[in-house]
Amino acid sequence: MKTGQEAVRKQWKQAAALNLSALAAALVYMAIMVRTEIFCPIRHLTGIPCAGCGMSRALGCLLRGNFAGSLRCNPALLPCLMAAFVLLNRETVVLARWDRRVKDAVIAAGFGFTLGVYVVRLLFFEIP
Repeated sequence: MKTGQEAVRKQWKQAAALNLSALAAALVYMAIMVRTEIFCPIRHLTGIPCAGCGMSRALGCLLRGNFAGSLRCNPALLPCLMAAFVLLNRETVVLARWDRRVKDAVIAAGFGFTLGVYVVRLLFFEIP
């Protein structure tokens, strides 16, 4: 029988594997986008930009330290990433101490902000 410490270590390993798998999937998706030159499948198929339009550029700017450029590309990047992280880890040991209502509020606020930015950008034709 495993000790409590071994069980916690196993839970952390599982959470790390989950997060690394999500990161790998995102990198593969971005590589496919670059290779096919279809940077937004929704916009490519419908002609209408999606709520995530500009997020890849925003992430690139953020990784280069250009925070203002990141906000110009898509100001919803950080709230969306935070909501996605909480959504991915809400049942893992990473966020075990967080109250369920706090997790739900972070998810709703992050994706709600993303939707709000999308609507404003559609109304004022500000989507790059």
